[in-house]
Amino acid sequence: MTGEIRPINGFALGGVGAAHSGEKPGKESFADALKGFASSVDRQLQDAGQKSDEFAVGKRFDLHEIMIATEKADLSLRLLLQIRNKLLEAYQEIMRMQF
Repeated sequence: MTGEIRPINGFALGGVGAAHSGEKPGKESFADALKGFASSVDRQLQDAGQKSDEFAVGKRFDLHEIMIATEKADLSLRLLLQIRNKLLEAYQEIMRMQF
């Protein structure tokens, strides 16, 4: 371990601390990173669905590739749901704060 944070499926938190107005042109915001990750998960789900549909009609016979694509899509979706849950919890906690 080198102590660095590596992206997961293209999901990197490069611009988390940057404000929208003071953002550097090369950095993406957290919202952009989240949108990119969500679209990546969607593509993985569609790819896995297409591969399993092709297997069902007899076009593909490489079951290991289909299972790997399905598991990748499942893990990515679970990660996305956990990120959503944590963001929702943080929002609810902020709404409970009294000033």
